[in-house]
Amino acid sequence: MDALIFISMFIIVLHVKAQANTTSCSPISCANSSTFNIQYPFTLHQIQPQHCAGLPDFVLQCKQNMTILNFPSYGDLVIKSISYDLQKLELIDPKNCVHGVFLNLNLSNTPFSYYYVLKEYQYLNCSAEISSFLQVPCLSGIGHHVYVVETSFVVTDFCNHIKTVGIPFSYSPFLSDNTFGLGLTWHLANSQDSVTAKFTAGLFEGLNEIVDDKALGCIILFMFIVVMLLGTMKL
Repeated sequence: MDALIFISMFIIVLHVKAQANTTSCSPISCANSSTFNIQYPFTLHQIQPQHCAGLPDFVLQCKQNMTILNFPSYGDLVIKSISYDLQKLELIDPKNCVHGVFLNLNLSNTPFSYYYVLKEYQYLNCSAEISSFLQVPCLSGIGHHVYVVETSFVVTDFCNHIKTVGIPFSYSPFLSDNTFGLGLTWHLANSQDSVTAKFTAGLFEGLNEIVDDKALGCIILFMFIVVMLLGTMKL
């Protein structure tokens, strides 16, 4: 019975520490002028404490006061905004080539997907210009012209098919700004629910703090002695 009392008191202390850790994460961002803060499921690499950390696939970095999300299939993308209510990221390509992102970005092994409805388009690399289409400037050069056309287009002899991909829109000079269309959403498994995951992280952090905090350890030891003495007095 005495052991049960002690265990109950220990659990209460641990629960309080976990709650404190869960709610003690201060807002953090890569720049004072940033319009958004980094919070679960995202985390800033090697900056936030363990109990504030997010998930492995949501690790961000600060570079030159910019918030960076890296994709192995493409490289760095700059986060312009984050809406946690909509689960939406607005991204900017630092290379200023949104159709280069669409062509190379592979989201299949990530928790991310495009926020907008996708339609399949084919990328063509042509040795001559096609007057009925507008070439993508950031992918084209002398002697080669890259176009993004619908899949129904019959590829001519002087064009090579690069890839067919699902993207939010074809190329247009009116939609060529690199911030347009780079909207992603994210998906979490049930076990990664923010409330449960943050409390679990806080629980483990609480255990670590109890182990490391000598004063708190003394308090728990004192509680144990009191419980044992009460048990002895009953005898």
